[in-house]
Amino acid sequence: MDPEFDDVVSVEDLMALERRFAEQRRGGAVSRRCQFEYAWGLVRSPYGNDVARGVALLQELMPKGTKEEQRDYTFYLALGNYRLKEYERALAHVERLLGAEPHNSQGLRLQRLIRQRMRRGETHGATHGATHSATP
Repeated sequence: MDPEFDDVVSVEDLMALERRFAEQRRGGAVSRRCQFEYAWGLVRSPYGNDVARGVALLQELMPKGTKEEQRDYTFYLALGNYRLKEYERALAHVERLLGAEPHNSQGLRLQRLIRQRMRRGETHGATHGATHSATP
């Protein structure tokens, strides 16, 4: 386990992000910032279904974001796929990030960690084998 990439969001924080996201959705328009913050929380969830939902929200945001926002989306797509043990996808995202920012220290550390897991032959699967979701 790597504390930088394997830490989890608190249930309270995730629920607060989810409430804000749901409120904006009910209002008819979710801001990119709100969707990103919710996706960030989901990617940091201990539950595989939440992480997968966070990845989907980030993919939805990607074409809408500014260049700086896309950098953040790309990093968290890499992190989410890493947490889902989708290492090839994670590596593709982190390498895209490093193509734009070759000295991004967080990206370099994540790339190294992903490659280590791939060398160990770890396979695809939900984060910690959990399938429970904190979201309805």
